[in-house]
Formats: sequence, structure tokens, C-alpha cells
Amino acid sequence: MKTPVAVHFGKDTELAIHELDLEYPRPDEVLIKTVACGVCHTDIWVQQNYTDTMVLGHEASGIVERVGSNVEALAPGDHVVTAYNWCGECEACRQGRTWECDRFDENFDGLRPDGTTPFSLKGNPVIPLMREGGFSAKMVCHKNSVIKIDPALDLRLMGPLGCGIMTGAGSVLNYLNPEARRPIAVFGTGCVGLSAIMAAHIAGCDPIIGVDRVPSRLALAAELGVTHRVNGEKANVAKAIKNICGGVDYAFDTSGSSRLLEAMRHVLNPGATACGVGIGGSLMLSERERQEGKRWTVTNTGFSFPPLFIPKLLEYYKAGQFPFEKMFRFYRFEEINKAFAASREYAAVKPIVLME
Repeated sequence: MKTPVAVHFGKDTELAIHELDLEYPRPDEVLIKTVACGVCHTDIWVQQNYTDTMVLGHEASGIVERVGSNVEALAPGDHVVTAYNWCGECEACRQGRTWECDRFDENFDGLRPDGTTPFSLKGNPVIPLMREGGFSAKMVCHKNSVIKIDPALDLRLMGPLGCGIMTGAGSVLNYLNPEARRPIAVFGTGCVGLSAIMAAHIAGCDPIIGVDRVPSRLALAAELGVTHRVNGEKANVAKAIKNICGGVDYAFDTSGSSRLLEAMRHVLNPGATACGVGIGGSLMLSERERQEGKRWTVTNTGFSFPPLFIPKLLEYYKAGQFPFEKMFRFYRFEEINKAFAASREYAAVKPIVLME
């Protein structure tokens, strides 16, 4: 079949819309009519650094059109979002730690285990990022990366649950697991950081400190649960946080900034737990800090199992506790390069590309 796709042709080039050939799903795959797809910083990083011809996009939502013969949990007409793929066979997957799947890195290769891809252009293979390729009118995904959701929900809003929102909220709820009325600091208030802030608010943390250099994002953070804001460009961050609460018991970094990570180090209380997404930097604790009970790790995908965690987040959303839609700005498919620019230039926290 033919489908319109925004194609990445080379390093640091704009996306161009072309009609690609798309295979019908194999036994373990699902054909999805894409409704919307969020722009993630991973998409931008790949656009700026990869030379392969690719279909970007991995925060997609849509409607199932066809399922393979081995797909039992999904059916045509189901409303779905996409998340990372996991093999289901390795020891980590069998123990429920799909985020540690032995084959997790294959998501970034974009190819099936046999080295093929469902997309092609004039007979040449085109790689879908994360084995999805959400910036296309239709896509073929492995069944493990497709999560069924309530059809009453607005599909235009749902895609980012499968990556940025899940990562931020999961880092707080699945790993930090904070006690109520304990202080937390979130460094970086983009989509991942704001999702962490909303999760911290659900958990009852107090105070909740947001650190960023973009005033508009700090203003939105205040709407979503932050009790104190620190401008990381204008303030001595460690001093400002200590003036607020003396130190924090929990911290989460999305910035990758060595300067902010060092500020985090100085505000962690004994026994504090901290984590980050690992992009651009990580916190190396000293032996003394470890003896003080301080902990740090990188929380890949927020240590989330999507089929369970995404419905949990949607229950918070339905209850009015997780208003993630406040982060979104919408763009038409033909405006996709404008959406990417808005993300790069901090004009939008989470651009959403509407496929129709």
C-alpha cells in the first residue's frame, strides 16, 4: 500500500513529505492509521545526527486497521498509543522489567530482528525510528509496542504518553516513589520534567521545586504543581534550593547540564534518591556520598511497563490529577518542520503533529 510520510533524508535536513510503500503487517504486527504524533527530543537528535533515510516519530496515537495472525489482544477499530518495543523472551522481560530488555537498543536501529523494515521508497528500505515511524499516515508496529486505550479519550492528546510523559511520571512514581510532604527538585521543565512534576504533585511532595532557564516553562510548571521556581540561568541554583528547604530528599534531572547536576549534588540530603534521563550527563556519586545513603540512577523510560503504566496515568488524567494536555501545541502534517523548530527553539513544550 502507499502512505504519505515525512521522510528524513540526511543529517540536519528538513523533513520532506513523500508517498512511501508500506507492507501489510506480519503475524506479530499491527497496521495503525495514525491520528497524531508528538515531537520528542529524540526525534530532533536523530534529525540532527543521523545520515540514514528514516521515518521519525515514536509518540503516536491512532486506530488499528489490521492485525497479524498472532495478535490476540488487539482488533481493528481499537484506539491505541505506541511505546517502546520489548522482546518478551529475555530474563528481564520474563521478570517484568521490559525497560531492561536485552534487545531494547534495537528500538533505535528501527529494524525488525531479520533486518527488514515495512517502509520503502522506490524499492529502497526506509527505517522507522523505534520500529514505529509515527510521522506517517499509516504505520506497522510490533504488537508489544501497541497499547489499547479507552476509545472515549481524545486520540490527538494521547501519543506522548508512550515516551516523554511516561518517562517523567514513571521516574517519580516507579523509581523515586516519594513519601508525601517530602521535598523534591526537578531540573528541566520540558515535557519530561513537567510530567515528573505532575507525578510529584500526585504523590504529595512538598515543596516541589522546578528549575529551568525558560520563563514560560517555569510559569507552566507553577500551573502543574510546582511550589517554588528557580531560574537556572539567573540564580545560584544550589543556594536558592537550600534557602527554600535546606535540601531535598528526591531529585530528577532532565537537563543533562553538568552545572545543574553539580547543583543537585549539593542539595541532596543524606539518604536522598535522585535519578535522570542520562542525556548529556550523569551524576557520579563519591564513596562518601554513597556512604551517606545517597542514590543515583538513570531511569530508562521511567522504569515503566507501558501496558500497565499508561492506563494508570490515564486514570489520573480522567480524575483531573494529571492535566498533561496543557503542555501541547498542535501543528498540521504539512507544518511538521515548523513543529520541530518550535521544539528546538522552546516555543512549544510538546508539539503535536496532526496527521489529518
